[in-house]
Amino acid sequence: MRGPLSNKTALVTGAAGGIGLMAARALAQTGCSLHMVGQKFMPIEQAASDIRSDFGVNAEAHTGNLAISVDAEAIAMACADAEIYINCTGNLPSGALEDIEDEAWRKSWEAAVFAPLNMVREMIGHMTDEGRGLIVLVIDAPAKTVSDDICASASGAVLKTIVEGLSQDLAQGVRILGLCTERNIDANRLSEAITRLAIDPGRFATGSLITAQDAITDDEDNA
Repeated sequence: MRGPLSNKTALVTGAAGGIGLMAARALAQTGCSLHMVGQKFMPIEQAASDIRSDFGVNAEAHTGNLAISVDAEAIAMACADAEIYINCTGNLPSGALEDIEDEAWRKSWEAAVFAPLNMVREMIGHMTDEGRGLIVLVIDAPAKTVSDDICASASGAVLKTIVEGLSQDLAQGVRILGLCTERNIDANRLSEAITRLAIDPGRFATGSLITAQDAITDDEDNA
């Protein structure tokens, strides 16, 4: 399939289902080649196979736990040709501090914080070597810190700090953006926003924290 991203390759994590899979399929519709990452072989391989069949683009499946640094390093090396990295990992429980058990807190942060942290570290290295690249972290957190959604509020604060902090030191040609759900997830709008950002990342300054509505709204609509 030919499209505006036919000459690009994107790495999408959490791509076996949910937002990650929808984002991968939306990118495939633009002609983008894909590296798709998931923790279980069969679901991610099936998702990649379906994309190859439906859109005629190259889609490679990769498995591993990105919260483990060795897995993240190996997958990033295998996906070193990706010019676009979209992080869609994380499923954060809602509730106040006393509502969330230790196991749930730790497991959710492995996917939502440590996995993207490891991959951002690795992909920045590859992108810096190439002198180009776009990183988009999907940040599933409330717009403002709230005590009854403390786990997502806290993880969101970490990811927002990563986006804003790293943007100050990135090599020329490498960009990082935070796509904030504000805990109001519409998978169709998010996948559209991701595609818009991949096609034209220069609309926003590196280090920007934006919403799906920001990304979808055309520049002339803001005039």
